[in-house]
Amino acid sequence: LLTRDGRRLLEALSLEPPTARMMVACACSHRAATGDGAKTFVVLLAGVLGGLRAAGGGSGSLRRALRAFEAQVLERAVALGLRR
Repeated sequence: LLTRDGRRLLEALSLEPPTARMMVACACSHRAATGDGAKTFVVLLAGVLGGLRAAGGGSGSLRRALRAFEAQVLERAVALGLRR
């Protein structure tokens, strides 16, 4: 498959793990809502997951990292309003 369309690339993948399929579905939903950004969604998601992995440790560290991400990034993005 030769394309620059991130949605088409993601949908062409034959993914077994349920988590991977869920991430592709989220990226495709994001693209459907915004009209673009499937590749950007995946790149940002990879950055978030890498940061959470770097926060490391046990479930307490992960929980704190997720709460910090929610407070510092997600709440601010929602406050600004996500638009097409």
